[in-house]
Amino acid sequence: MAKVRYAVLENDKTLTSTLTSGTETVDLPETGILEELYVNATYTKAYSNDRCLADWDAVTKLEILVDGSTVVKSLSGQEARALQWYNKGAFGPSGEFWSTGGDTDCYTILPLYFNKKAGDHTCGLNLDNYSNPQLKISFDTSTTSIDGNTYDAATSPSFKYNVLAKVVDGIPAGFTNRYVQSREIDSFTATASVEHTTEIPRGYDLKGLMHRSGYKGVTWTSSVGHQKLDFDNGKWVPIDMDHEDIKAAFLSWFPEPVHVGWYDHAASGDDCNLQVHQVMGMGNAAGNTNTAQIWFDMHECGLYDIVKNDYAGAAITSGVKDHIAVTGWGPMQSVYLPMEQLVDGAADSVRTTDYGRIDYKILAGSSNNASQKAYIVAEYYKPNGQ
Repeated sequence: MAKVRYAVLENDKTLTSTLTSGTETVDLPETGILEELYVNATYTKAYSNDRCLADWDAVTKLEILVDGSTVVKSLSGQEARALQWYNKGAFGPSGEFWSTGGDTDCYTILPLYFNKKAGDHTCGLNLDNYSNPQLKISFDTSTTSIDGNTYDAATSPSFKYNVLAKVVDGIPAGFTNRYVQSREIDSFTATASVEHTTEIPRGYDLKGLMHRSGYKGVTWTSSVGHQKLDFDNGKWVPIDMDHEDIKAAFLSWFPEPVHVGWYDHAASGDDCNLQVHQVMGMGNAAGNTNTAQIWFDMHECGLYDIVKNDYAGAAITSGVKDHIAVTGWGPMQSVYLPMEQLVDGAADSVRTTDYGRIDYKILAGSSNNASQKAYIVAEYYKPNGQ
């Protein structure tokens, strides 16, 4: 019988207070099957004029390397957070702190899944097949602009993190001896009304593709635009849709809404990432005696400023603390194309070696900002030892 063990690899590791950027390396276990890795990260925030930079933005890259250079995972903090939702992880309560201070318990959890989804035992990274497995955490708390939003930077962040590994000793029932490789394969300026083609690397079975793009004041309809997934120049075109049809298909694949909540520190008019493509509902509970209402007037855009009013209906112009809850769809301004929804039977992926070329084409909407970026993440099922 296989048994699970949780290995604490780092616990409250706190860096020099004035260090605003860098890369931390953590050695991973060298035996067992690694199913999930939880990176908990935060830093001491200092509110001044704008909402503080979120932890997932401060973490610029999470990378897993084995055998010195083989990339198992390579994701930004935002991409890891989006994939947390797609993998049925605890997205809602795992990034609960957007306030000042450095409370030890207020980490943002950025998990990396080597299995099919949270809790699955059929896939995982068999560490016995590799040498020198390592996690690299890159961070930058000095950033003041992300996707058009403006944030306060921290001058004395005291960046800190925990790392928790979920490892299986023995071979679980139904184990397929493969793991999920996830990496950003393309990033580009999502120029308005211009089509960009990303050629999808071939070689392993494709689990899914994620497109993330958003910008302050730009609606999801423009960010999603028109999308086409083309195998061998028209041999098979499962996706060729405008934004409204993408949303319909997406909600048939992922009918559960995105729910998220956090402890906030901001003034009326401060920029915010509401962590969805489209806001379908929003509420608040006052964390102070002044806030009567928090509202958002760009429901088709997840990146904009939030209005905070007092009981007299006046805008609150100094930073105050409140609890905010949001419901919507499209975690972290992303859409995911799951290959298991495009094939029949028990298949959960597309065999890329059956095709000579695979193109993912994104035609950005006419309202995209000139500085708007887009990111493509590909996920594959890769046999252990390769």
